[in-house]
Amino acid sequence: MEFRPRGRAAVPHAALRAFEAASRLGSFKAAAAELDVTPAAISHQVKSLEEHLGVSLFERLNRALRLLPAGAALGEAAQRAFRDLDRAIERARQTGTDRSALSVSVVPSLAAKWLVPRLHRFQDRHPDIELRLASTEAVVDLARDPGVDVALRYGAGPYPGLRAELLTWGHLTPVCSPVLLEGGSALRCPADLARHQLLRDGLPHEAGWLEWLTAAGVADRVKPGRGLRFSNSHLALDAAAAGRGVALVPELLIEEDLRAGRLVRPFALTVPSPSAYWFLARPDRAETIKVRRFLAWLRAELSAPPQ
Repeated sequence: MEFRPRGRAAVPHAALRAFEAASRLGSFKAAAAELDVTPAAISHQVKSLEEHLGVSLFERLNRALRLLPAGAALGEAAQRAFRDLDRAIERARQTGTDRSALSVSVVPSLAAKWLVPRLHRFQDRHPDIELRLASTEAVVDLARDPGVDVALRYGAGPYPGLRAELLTWGHLTPVCSPVLLEGGSALRCPADLARHQLLRDGLPHEAGWLEWLTAAGVADRVKPGRGLRFSNSHLALDAAAAGRGVALVPELLIEEDLRAGRLVRPFALTVPSPSAYWFLARPDRAETIKVRRFLAWLRAELSAPPQ
């Protein structure tokens, strides 16, 4: 490899590397040990560089080296250049070959109701990537936690300092057990919700019940503040499936339960959620193969029709 300034003869990479090490370490012997060559080889490379440039770079003392003004200036620039080059090579290496483990932090409801039932398709497509899932409502500081590569979150954003991509906006819909559609207290119109518990969770769309009841025209007859409160949508959906009331949740979370018949949608009306599902990644890992493949798979799953 050679560096060829415009309009000038090429400067051999080996000579620049030998000089950079010697200028940084202050010794041909130390530079030789670092580069796994002989001190004579370092001396020869530095001499060839001096002849190429037509200027002395070192004053050679009995047992030491002293950088001359030209050598000090070139040494500082060479050290900075090789440091930047080494970092760029390492980033490229990680981007090209880092395909082992992928650590994903994900909110529990999304993990249980959407992600986990589909993960076999990602594993079938990418068997060389080991997924490590951590299900938590806690806000993970990706910039400070080196053990987490990406996070899937439900919120309004923004997420400064992270590579953030909006996956999908949520639309909130009421769901309940099929048993609530039967009997004397069956749900037949939105006003019938006054006879049932409204199940709420602690996510940002909790206020959605008021919006939904207003859109349905029954906010004056059904009080959105009553009912059971849960820490997340997963628990609210479990309670709804057990016949304990009606939950208002993002449509993304109910596909499996609707297909299995555990839940039904008593009314077709939906309202927009103020929050969305986001893909968040550490900036230094966003372009690695494992992260890009996981994001591409998420996009494909979200755009695919229900199976």
